Amino acid sequence: MNKRIVAVIVSALMAAVLLSACAAGSSAGTSASASIEKKAVPARIQMGKNLPITDSEVSLYFVNGGDIPYVALSEYLPIVGSIYEDADLGISAVEYEISRPGEGHVWVKRADNEAVMDIDPAKDTIEFLGMNQFVATPGSSSLLAIISMGESGTGGHSNLLQDDGSSYERASFDNTTLDLSEYEIDLIDQDGECYVPLQTVSDLLVSRTYLYVVYNGEKLIIAPHQSELIDEMYEAETGPMSEDFAKFNYNELRFLLDYFYGLKPEHDIDNFGDFFLSTGLWSDLSGTDPKAFDDALRMLTLKYFDDGHSGLLKESYLAGKADLDDTEASLENLKAIGTSMSESTWSGFARKEKRAEHYPDHPDLAGLTEDAEQPWFYEEVGDTAIITFDEFSAKKKDYYTEADLKNPQDTIELISYAQSQITRENSPIKNVVLDLSCNGGGDADAAVFTIAWFKSFGKVALRDTLTGAQSVCSYAADVNLDKQFDDLDALPAEVNRYCIISGSSFSCGNLVPAAFKDSDSVTLLGVTSGGGTCAVLPCTTASGAIFAISGTYQISTVKNGSFYNIDRGVEPDFVVKNMDILYDRTRLVEYIHGLQ
Repeated sequence: MNKRIVAVIVSALMAAVLLSACAAGSSAGTSASASIEKKAVPARIQMGKNLPITDSEVSLYFVNGGDIPYVALSEYLPIVGSIYEDADLGISAVEYEISRPGEGHVWVKRADNEAVMDIDPAKDTIEFLGMNQFVATPGSSSLLAIISMGESGTGGHSNLLQDDGSSYERASFDNTTLDLSEYEIDLIDQDGECYVPLQTVSDLLVSRTYLYVVYNGEKLIIAPHQSELIDEMYEAETGPMSEDFAKFNYNELRFLLDYFYGLKPEHDIDNFGDFFLSTGLWSDLSGTDPKAFDDALRMLTLKYFDDGHSGLLKESYLAGKADLDDTEASLENLKAIGTSMSESTWSGFARKEKRAEHYPDHPDLAGLTEDAEQPWFYEEVGDTAIITFDEFSAKKKDYYTEADLKNPQDTIELISYAQSQITRENSPIKNVVLDLSCNGGGDADAAVFTIAWFKSFGKVALRDTLTGAQSVCSYAADVNLDKQFDDLDALPAEVNRYCIISGSSFSCGNLVPAAFKDSDSVTLLGVTSGGGTCAVLPCTTASGAIFAISGTYQISTVKNGSFYNIDRGVEPDFVVKNMDILYDRTRLVEYIHGLQ
């Protein structure tokens, strides 16, 4: 028999078995007959990495004797709303109003903008009337803004960026309907209360706030990435999942990825149920072994997605904490799996090592360990200023009173210092080079600040692949920190501008040269940048695995009014493959002179 025919038959049988298993498994319950058990559990909540931890108690609910945690919306939504609150930025908590307009529907309306989440427990659907508005930061000047610093309407203590008046947006007027019945996720309306699985609320409302939510069977943890609080989930006992919990864990993952993975068309994925079957991942992802699930999730995000933004960050509490730290584990995973992303990582090592050869006083510039020195360089070689940094960062402090320009520690301070030197009296600078060849991304505020400085305005285009909303945000930056937005914040018009890029220029390190590519005033040198078009979406699974994916907010360039994603990277104006030319700054300046 033809091998292809055999493969099709086997795939069909696998699908039939899986569908039969799903049909045979009992659902968590229905609103007409559910037995609901309330359980008070300790909650440990940290809204930011450097913020204090709050200890409290929350109520979780379990249906028909099962082990899938639910929340009562009237009790849990105030916690979700408090996530947005930021006293320093003048942002208030979001308030939600719950009502029942009839026909069994439950409406959740945001008090500040009247966006609605319409829940139909009978059909197990959730429909958003203005989804981007429903999840927007209060006071945001745009539906899809990726920056938080000094946006119009948010107050803020730094105000380093402001809308220059040329921004525009297009909202989606089509309602966004999420059909949870396809994933056997039950929504329950009973005795005047609406119950939704904790994981579903996390996927819909919490993940895009960059907080992780994990219930480990003993306590609820809400914490940001890299918070030590997250590791407290491993205090629980390890062990297999129940069959019902494993099925929910699998279906919730399918739901999350079907709606919120932003690169489905680029990866030729119609739905993740079929995709898991075609790759053979479905068996481990739908099984009860948490370690097998984590390994399959790692394979999915690193090998099949291979998009640079996706990856398994922490194993499930049921599987237990890995022996290696996050940095070592990530590198070991890349070595083991072998992907285009791993090839880029090893190329990045080579670039860092080559650069370190030309900086003998800074040998650890080649390292990627946590204690390696982060290069924050401003150099002058003859008539050329060279600014080097490998990540975009902003401390979100009051730079007007706390900036340290003598010892820059982030992108904002480095650029402000560079501007002061380049524009000083009798400055010899005629060329300015921005070296992003090892820049793997980072803080979007700092990236926009950089674009605004180098181009005199910072324009970022975004589209939401789920809702279809679009925005073009254009910002001015107060680079010289004088609380004025004027020509003194820009590079002198007569200065020649260059940017060095490579395959390691990823995410925001790709966004910045993409913005430069549309400008005749910036010349790109090096090799094609590494891509990365979607904003990272932090995620968890019901089993407690923590991972990241490329979300639905897709960074784009705009050409003739059309949006194009930048996942394929940006091509340089002049290809330079010899890294010695790039990192021997004397040779770099000679090369630049030869272009003029």
